[in-house]
Amino acid sequence: MKRLIMLAAAALLCAAPAANAQKVNDAALKSKAAKSDSDIQDAKKAAKGSTWLNRGKAYYDVAAEPTAGLFGGMPSSMIAASIGEPLSKEQVEIQGTPAEKLVYDYVDVYVANSQIVSWEQTKEIIDGAIGISEEAYVKAAEVDPKQAQKAKEGLLQIKDFYLQTANNMASLGNYEAGADAFKAAYEIGQNKLVNQNDTSYIFNAGYLYALASDFDNAEVCLQKALDNGYYSDGDVYYLLFHCYYRNNEGDMAKSKQMLLDGIAKFPKNENIMESMMAFYSREGSEDDPEEIFAIVKKAISEDPTNPELWAGLGNIYLHTQRWDDAIEAYGKVVELQPDVYINQLRLGYVYCSKADSEQDALLERSFTSYAESEAAQQEVNKIYAMALPSLEKAHELSPKELTPVQMLKEVYFRLRYDSDEMMKKSEEYSTLFKEMEAQGAE
Repeated sequence: MKRLIMLAAAALLCAAPAANAQKVNDAALKSKAAKSDSDIQDAKKAAKGSTWLNRGKAYYDVAAEPTAGLFGGMPSSMIAASIGEPLSKEQVEIQGTPAEKLVYDYVDVYVANSQIVSWEQTKEIIDGAIGISEEAYVKAAEVDPKQAQKAKEGLLQIKDFYLQTANNMASLGNYEAGADAFKAAYEIGQNKLVNQNDTSYIFNAGYLYALASDFDNAEVCLQKALDNGYYSDGDVYYLLFHCYYRNNEGDMAKSKQMLLDGIAKFPKNENIMESMMAFYSREGSEDDPEEIFAIVKKAISEDPTNPELWAGLGNIYLHTQRWDDAIEAYGKVVELQPDVYINQLRLGYVYCSKADSEQDALLERSFTSYAESEAAQQEVNKIYAMALPSLEKAHELSPKELTPVQMLKEVYFRLRYDSDEMMKKSEEYSTLFKEMEAQGAE
């Protein structure tokens, strides 16, 4: 009996190191793959659809096994039981959010708030296994059309594998890898066995390629989405614009056309609107902003109570320094949505911008007398004063925001000698600004 106990103890000691390894039966998976490699070399076996189905399954298991026990939201307490103890742990950030990375043989698992938020396979059991699996399922249907349904089911499983990979890579900020996976998922759907035109996947691929600044691949994917009628509320035009624009170093004609096509179909899309502002106000631009004005005004005539359209028009006027037109447009936004912080701030800002412009012009003028100069300055001050009600309202709506406080401080300081009330307000907002700045307000 003593000998048996000692043998058992020895067995436990030998097994202990395995607790630190990921629970993946590499040998068994490689053995099945090797048998499949051998089977397809046999002419009789290779002529059977079942042989290729088995190959598809074998190589899929090889590809998927390292992450098979994981799912998003899995409690961290379950991880060890599912895939074993990690080799190491380290504190990291995922897109600016603190997380813990658990390092395994084949995968890094990311945990935040005591649950899995993502993972990344870092090593393959057999390189290219998922591609071999896909080819095998396609071959199974070719060899034996009766196996088409099973082959389709296998391909759909692979598509889900790609989608999981795509979402994980995107969440980790690995946009290129995420785009590749979305593209692969889309292409599986294009296979005649599957016959699913998942245009959202090719759009997502284009979007992630654009984030990775891979504009060539982004353009191909996004154009394919557009050709298939997938617009994503107009964002496909916005992204294609950037593909052509390329930080003002690309094809200006094509980028402009994307904006015009996009705004015509989606006049409420803020991304397109903001891009149009940047495009028409860029340095050295010879484009006439009247064409965009005409498009937006037409949209407003059809939907005159839409604050987003008025705000878009105001933004374009602001960027082209048409102050009075911008004030009118932003004023309409405030009329429609008086209790929205950003609306009040924008109106106050454009009054200040107009006043700053007038102030700059004033400094370039010559005056024949002090009285003439003072009268001109008072006219400018009146414009600054017009900003105050909107800025005060913005501060009231969002008292923790620093921007309106800073602007109020600066405007009241300019007007401090106009009245005792202005001087008092100048002091109040100067003090408040210092307090908020010290507290780290932004």
